[in-house]
Amino acid sequence: MSINNPRVLIAEDEAILRQELQSTLTQLWPELDIIATVDDGIKALHAIAELRPELAFLDVRMPGLSGIDVARLAQHPCHIVFLTAHNDYAVDAFDQGAVDYLLKPLDAGRLALAVQRLKQRLSQQPADLSALQVRKPQESLRWIQASVGNQIRFINVSDVLCFRADSKYTKVITAKLEAYIRTTIKDLAAQLDTDKFWQISRSNIVSVAAIDAVQRNDGGLALRLQHGDAWLAVSQAYQHQFRQM
Repeated sequence: MSINNPRVLIAEDEAILRQELQSTLTQLWPELDIIATVDDGIKALHAIAELRPELAFLDVRMPGLSGIDVARLAQHPCHIVFLTAHNDYAVDAFDQGAVDYLLKPLDAGRLALAVQRLKQRLSQQPADLSALQVRKPQESLRWIQASVGNQIRFINVSDVLCFRADSKYTKVITAKLEAYIRTTIKDLAAQLDTDKFWQISRSNIVSVAAIDAVQRNDGGLALRLQHGDAWLAVSQAYQHQFRQM
């Protein structure tokens, strides 16, 4: 371990936030060696194993694996700071030994405090976070208020086949209608029951019960939903969900 020039990994799926964190860290801690920046949890887990950083900033919610999962599964121990939009997702990790957690949007003063805490912990052995679990919301989203033309419709989430990113909106697709909401795919993923809805790409979340067929093509996966003919590609970062199928 290099205390004078510690190496750090940044894992954050939002490009602007990732760049902001990298830039601010460079200003606050010039000796820091940012060895990798990645945009999903699987890449983060691989990078930790291959590059063996002393420090890691992990987004709690990102494609592939959550930051909590990465911290839990990582074979190489490192000091971890979590990034989250909801502090209840990271507070358990903080209690069990994570150095800190930062709420989004990032605050430079708060990041400076995290840097000081990291410097103080560098000479110590990183905490064992292997027992961490992602805390699910107390109650998953049940109803959606969506726009259909000039009408507002109330849609039971159990009727939804797919959520699809569409410009500034998200399209809600059921067997009977298509509607639009302003909530982003990422925010929706945080509110849905992950046993019933799986994110399969940056643009699509599907109902597990609505999956009609899954096929392999050129080393990848694609699925077709009930009441539809189109095949939807499953991004590599999300393919681990289908190993049990």
